[in-house]
Amino acid sequence: MTEEPQTAQWPPQSMSVYQYAVIALCCMANIADGFDVVSLALAAPVLTKEWGITPQILGTLFSAAAVGLTIGAFLIAPMADKIGRRPIMLGAMGTLAIALLATAFSTTITQILILRFITGIGLGTLVVCLNTCIAEFASDKSRNISLAILHTGFTIGMMLGGGIAALLLETVGWRAIFTAAGILNAVTFLLSLFLLAESPHFLMMRRREGDLSRLNKIHAKMKMSAMTVFPAMAKQSKAKLSTFDALLGPGMRKLTILIWITAITYAIVGYFQLNWKPTILANAGLSPSLAAAAVIITGAFGTLGHLIIGILARRVGESRITTIFFAMAAVSLTIFGLQPPNPIALLVMAGVVTFFVVGAYTGLFLVAVIIYPPAVKNAGVGFIVGFGRIGAIAGPMIGGFLLGAGLDRMATYFVFSAIAVIPAIAMFLASKIAERPVVQP
Repeated sequence: MTEEPQTAQWPPQSMSVYQYAVIALCCMANIADGFDVVSLALAAPVLTKEWGITPQILGTLFSAAAVGLTIGAFLIAPMADKIGRRPIMLGAMGTLAIALLATAFSTTITQILILRFITGIGLGTLVVCLNTCIAEFASDKSRNISLAILHTGFTIGMMLGGGIAALLLETVGWRAIFTAAGILNAVTFLLSLFLLAESPHFLMMRRREGDLSRLNKIHAKMKMSAMTVFPAMAKQSKAKLSTFDALLGPGMRKLTILIWITAITYAIVGYFQLNWKPTILANAGLSPSLAAAAVIITGAFGTLGHLIIGILARRVGESRITTIFFAMAAVSLTIFGLQPPNPIALLVMAGVVTFFVVGAYTGLFLVAVIIYPPAVKNAGVGFIVGFGRIGAIAGPMIGGFLLGAGLDRMATYFVFSAIAVIPAIAMFLASKIAERPVVQP
């Protein structure tokens, strides 16, 4: 009697110790990423005084990482589909460790500019690959919660950076922040070098000589049965419409454009707030350490914003609650600009601003996954991320030019409050379009 070829059920239906280890490793990498993103913002108050850096130059340094992040996400990360997840992830982690440690030894603004650009490439590459890695190693039941924990790691990393900055910034100096970030990335790289295997999904798709043996070694770690042959591949059907036709066709054009406007204008405000907040708080009279500690406080408010809008979305309506959060973000930005220079009041209000800004960001994606049909859901969300990168580049630069032109905190935040009204209006109009019944031809 001929033995039937064996194939393992995929995705896995249960979780092994090894799978938990991979998820923990990815979370650690995302914690490092959160630290990396805010590292320059945390160092800025002391760095600018030590080197006499103007707001315009500082804004350019902030934007360098955003430019690199865009390149990493759209040009480097897709290479993982051709050469494998593991080499791309290890390359990104190693690049981050080297770039951050090198930043700690920088002696010129040009060096920091180049290294922040390289840091951004590593971040943009890794943020895509981490999500893919979690999705491909986790079981069906554990996938969503694993991804949620991954995203929480980014906020934890920002808070960790704020804590380290509060302890070391005034005593050791700004270089300590980049040294700590570099060490964290180096540890993550070394752990990944020994623990992180190639994605089983990638091996099943590539199917080169020796890949079945590699796959079975990973299956053994995951407590899955060995395979004697690769499973049959599903036939790919050709889409009737191109991505642009689907997103910008007669039935979706207005909605898509409004969502894109929301994404870019949100990101202008959100990334201005992320990068300039420690410097603005320091300029308002807070010590550099206390301004850095604000990252911990606002990180906690941001985490709460994620959770609250997620809880309320179904009850209030995804687009409606997102519109409310965008509107409240504009209001809170105005109040922050008017706030007297009282340390406690400023810190609390900075947290409130972050609560609404971060919550609105989560709401934007809750809306996107509802309004776009399955055939273009990934493309729709991807374009939101892409337009958000444009805002991430523009926001810090606009802030730098406004502050460099002599605008005080109140005037600067009035400008960004006005910008924040745009996504509120765009999301309101989008919600009205989304509520209209679809007329069948």
